Amino acid sequence: MIYWHRIIKNKGDLYMIKGISQVGHVGIAVANIDKSLEFYRDVVGLKLTGLWGKPYRKNRQCFVRIDNMHHNIVFFEIDDSVDRSTLDISDTAKRQKPGLHHIAFEIPEREDWLIAMEDVKAKGIPFVSGPYVHGHETDYYEADDNGMGFVGGSGSHAFYICDPDGNRLEFYCWMMKVTQKSIAAPNPDF
Repeated sequence: MIYWHRIIKNKGDLYMIKGISQVGHVGIAVANIDKSLEFYRDVVGLKLTGLWGKPYRKNRQCFVRIDNMHHNIVFFEIDDSVDRSTLDISDTAKRQKPGLHHIAFEIPEREDWLIAMEDVKAKGIPFVSGPYVHGHETDYYEADDNGMGFVGGSGSHAFYICDPDGNRLEFYCWMMKVTQKSIAAPNPDF
């Protein structure tokens, strides 16, 4: 285990990793890899790169991708010895414990975002939040917002659904860039 408070440079300065250009991929523990693969292929539109199990791996693992990069998401199937009925598959945004809150997928064009929204509706998958605009000017409030709405929102248009394991997925378009201090970026590092 890494103890970040022990990684000290000079006079209390923490080391910082430099040169990161993007999030490379997300690894998700899943109850049923076949069910997850079907959902992410048929609903999200991801493509299979590879699925491995015994004898190469104790538990199955699967790589899926958006385009031609090897993988954007990795599924790790939970061990067969775990009782599936005891797993918490509620919406990750509503769970009160550390871990993944949601995964966001960018759809660059609004027209494609609107089509995606209609496709999700046609498949009968319920929205767990949205659609709406993430912005302070929006008149949308969730129950846990304390009446604050989207303070600091990027202005993106978004909707949310959950995968078979309750992982909240966001689909958005039109994310703002941070080029200066603003109401949506009050404390930007440059």
